[in-house]
Amino acid sequence: MNMVRSVSVNWIIDKYNDLLWFMGACISGYILIYLNIELGVSAVLLTWFWIMTVDGPHIFGTVSRTYLDKQEWINRSPLLLGSLLWFLLGPITVWLGIILQTRKPFFIFLTFAQVWAYWHVVRQHYGFMMIYQKKNGELTGKNNPADYWIFYILMCAPFISFILRHPDARPQLGLGPVLSEFETMIVSIINIVVISAIVLYVLKEYHHYKIHANFNFPKTLFLLSCVPLHLLIFMHPYISTKIDIRLFAVFVTFYHNIQYHGIIWFYNKNRYGKDETGKRFGPVGRINRNFYIYYLMGILFTITYRYSHWFFDGSNMPFAPGPNPVSMFSLGNIFSVSDLAVGFWWGFAFNHYFLDQYIWRLSKDKQLNKDLQLA
Repeated sequence: MNMVRSVSVNWIIDKYNDLLWFMGACISGYILIYLNIELGVSAVLLTWFWIMTVDGPHIFGTVSRTYLDKQEWINRSPLLLGSLLWFLLGPITVWLGIILQTRKPFFIFLTFAQVWAYWHVVRQHYGFMMIYQKKNGELTGKNNPADYWIFYILMCAPFISFILRHPDARPQLGLGPVLSEFETMIVSIINIVVISAIVLYVLKEYHHYKIHANFNFPKTLFLLSCVPLHLLIFMHPYISTKIDIRLFAVFVTFYHNIQYHGIIWFYNKNRYGKDETGKRFGPVGRINRNFYIYYLMGILFTITYRYSHWFFDGSNMPFAPGPNPVSMFSLGNIFSVSDLAVGFWWGFAFNHYFLDQYIWRLSKDKQLNKDLQLA
């Protein structure tokens, strides 16, 4: 008996919105690379543009559906209050460094911050993949070990290759200016592992289609959108070693932010759409009356917390006061107000990363599944 072969095309929102927010967003990474390499747009300007247009507002997206939602305060008040403690981690490392008269605790803090930032991006991608698995009748999470391991290899192995090869990343890890033979061998192994993972995924999907007569098109299209960009950024011989290291956060995170806006607006519209007066959910209901109000509030939030950060940090950003005497005040001889500002303002990101680990748990949150129309 002949099996009826089919292609699953169950989207998260719908075909056009998914292609715009979740797949098409990846084009922004290529555009930013082109702007820097070919047109010479500076790292400072690209970083400022990224923060002001998508990154700061996407942190506000988390704030809107947690701290501005009175139902969340009823259900998660210990989590919302406890997550604010992350603002203390940076200042504590500065204080510890002053006592010990060393910058090592602060250096470890900054390394931790960068690694967690990338891990946060990876976890969001995995969350999208899980939704596409669930929407199209596949096992999700670790119950689908092939997808699980292939995904994390393709997301994490290139990052390891990058930090071993970029000349500005190596000294931050205490490595010499030139790769050792052992490090060169690790990079070669990573190249082989990445290629093998790609081949394995293709063979796995082909085998699944032959056996089950079904192909999960949205999941594969999502991976085809994200993975090549990460491979280009972290493994291309020139891009991964010659571009200003500050821009890698911009390249990787810009489209991540767009995807986040897409999923959180879909969630907000479903959850708060009938509460425009805010009687049930509080301020978040009024903020989410339409996307433009939500986004404008995100911009205002970003201006407030980012420009105050740049003032105390002494950063030279567009429309910012730039270096100022306050940022140079000494703290314990080896630190400055600028260091303290950097440590404190990382708390906004940590708070965001930490909350996201709990508010997007598809496997445990029935209301979340309902609000994302997965129930």
